[in-house]
Amino acid sequence: DAGAGDVRNRLIAEKNSPIADAVFGLDSINWQMLKNEDVLEAYVPAWADEVSEGLNDPDGYYHAIVKQAIIMVYDSNQLSADEAPTDWPDLWQNEAFHGRYEVSSDLGGGTPRNVLTGILIRYADPNGDLGISDEGWAEIEKYYQNGVPAESGVDLYAKISDTSNPIVIGQMWSSGVAARDEQYGTSSAYVVPEVGVPYIVEGVAMVKGTKNADEVKRFIDWFGSAQIQGEWAQEFSTLPANENAVPMANEFNQEIAKLPAQDIDWALVAENIDAWVEKVTLNYLQ
Repeated sequence: DAGAGDVRNRLIAEKNSPIADAVFGLDSINWQMLKNEDVLEAYVPAWADEVSEGLNDPDGYYHAIVKQAIIMVYDSNQLSADEAPTDWPDLWQNEAFHGRYEVSSDLGGGTPRNVLTGILIRYADPNGDLGISDEGWAEIEKYYQNGVPAESGVDLYAKISDTSNPIVIGQMWSSGVAARDEQYGTSSAYVVPEVGVPYIVEGVAMVKGTKNADEVKRFIDWFGSAQIQGEWAQEFSTLPANENAVPMANEFNQEIAKLPAQDIDWALVAENIDAWVEKVTLNYLQ
């Protein structure tokens, strides 16, 4: 149980003597990297054709279980829709939001990496540093300069719900919102940029070299089935990739399903994300 990038790196490090049998929750960027490193074993589960076309790996190495929108959230009890930002650049371009939003101090997880991607990809430039224009790097520097770094072990919503704390805005994966509203008494609203939101797909796969292949296949067949993913959606407020499970998702996720997806060159991202993270960590994190 760790951030997506950390899980990927551990699987690669252990590939010659694997400890894990199965892995789930990673996104397409990380799956592609694991495929390239020959860490996964192809397996097509019984429910594969119940998932929307284009979400599963065409070579059968991983299959979709959950769709996630990566969103900018704020507490509508403290910030009205008229006062809220309309897109990520508002955070650093409008002084009213300076010091009022949290930025991740750890870029090992999938959510902060996709927030970073959603911003940088707008400035894609084949002649730029790591495929990004100088303007793009200047904008990402302002994003971190004007935000408040996250604290290890302190949930974003613990800060948002504390009205003496200036932070009212942050990043969140869509299935994480409902549980936090219930826990902290907040009333989350989210920003829908004109360009759309980073929309990622989490999957499940078998680790190559497992000594429990038959049991792994049985687990994957069970875990991704419509019944289990429907129950999973109800328990963890997710949006299932299995179309037969979608009717069991809650009202919030039915709305999330309607959000426009940001147009992202995932091949460019997969090629550069680790270098982007390194550059940001060394140069822009406080």
